[in-house]
Amino acid sequence: MAITSPALTLAMDAMFGNIKPVIDALKKLGATDFSADAPGFQVKPGATIKIPVSSIEAASEYNDTSNNYLTGGNTDWATLTATHYLKGFDVSGVNVDQGCDAQKMKQLFTARASAGIAAAVQANIKSALDGATASTGLTLKAITSSEGPTIDEYLALGDTSTWLNKSTSMLALNGTLLANIKKVFAAQNIIGTPDELAQYMGFAGCVLVPGMTARAAIVPAGSMGFIGRVPAIIARFMEAGAQTDEDTGLSVGIVLADDQAHNRLVANADLWFGSALKSAPANAATAGVIKIS
Repeated sequence: MAITSPALTLAMDAMFGNIKPVIDALKKLGATDFSADAPGFQVKPGATIKIPVSSIEAASEYNDTSNNYLTGGNTDWATLTATHYLKGFDVSGVNVDQGCDAQKMKQLFTARASAGIAAAVQANIKSALDGATASTGLTLKAITSSEGPTIDEYLALGDTSTWLNKSTSMLALNGTLLANIKKVFAAQNIIGTPDELAQYMGFAGCVLVPGMTARAAIVPAGSMGFIGRVPAIIARFMEAGAQTDEDTGLSVGIVLADDQAHNRLVANADLWFGSALKSAPANAATAGVIKIS
């Protein structure tokens, strides 16, 4: 059921506007599933969900000599545990669709629900990347060492993995390593945005993951997944439904309840989500996400 309350409708664009930057980062990392209209999964507290993550982007070119349709890569099902995000607001009064109450609802969803969802999803991405097993073959010198990583070492990052297509892989970085890359490249008069510097290194682009413990991770296309689901709402409320952002496809459950005993309305934003990835720990010889130590 769609939300019809003018105040809630007014709040939705503002809410999704604040969530979009983290969803854009997910899309750059190759996450493809945000929509509640995608094939359904029953999401319950503590539920584990399987989603496909892959070491390949597409089938290889057909070889008519060997009649070969094989891709040579691997698609697997990754298991993740859904995280439940729920943020509620108590609004005094009986009409949130008029005057300052409508603006109050917009402010609550903008300043609290959207900020909370964005932060929680960002933390989920960080946790997934930190959870990858560090590669035993791809390392970078410590930034604190006397020489530190050189520009040549940055340019060669990932080159020893013969299966890796750098041009379609994203480089996920924490703030410390991104700052060092900017510094090292600037010393050689190479200035650009993080995406431009990553592309100079041969990658498709760069995603900054604030607070990530790992210094970097190479994320091949399709090797990381994200799932977001709106829980099934079984109780009766004044209004309840899923609001979907047309740009990102992300759906968020919205519930408006009437608490007559306390003369207030309660509005909730409700979302289940999780991230999973395919790891490549063994000398970065197996396809998947490569965590750089």
